Amino acid sequence: ANLPVPTIAAIDGTAVGGGLELALACDIRVAGRSESWGTQRLPRAIGVSLAKELIFSARTVDGEEAKSIGLISHVVEQNEAGDAAYRRALALAREFLPQGPVAVRVAKLAINQGMEV
Repeated sequence: ANLPVPTIAAIDGTAVGGGLELALACDIRVAGRSESWGTQRLPRAIGVSLAKELIFSARTVDGEEAKSIGLISHVVEQNEAGDAAYRRALALAREFLPQGPVAVRVAKLAINQGMEV
């Protein structure tokens, strides 16, 4: 979360507990038709009440629901290689590359600090 560069999590499978926590620490999350839930960062990402509901029930959500509740930014159809989210994450990274690295770094810092105010 504190890296000065944009981070993108590619979730090509089930992400629960620590795996989802790592994904939630990233700036952008891309998932295939996966399932996920975690406990620490989840309430900040989707709200306390919904996070409690998912955690208390141990219910997982698929990619479509994860996108609809704001847990991930993109959901993609899985491919035969099983790396569809990874490929979408790379495409996003390529979109970011032409932007000025200092401007991106400052934008990320401003957004992160603004969220704590």
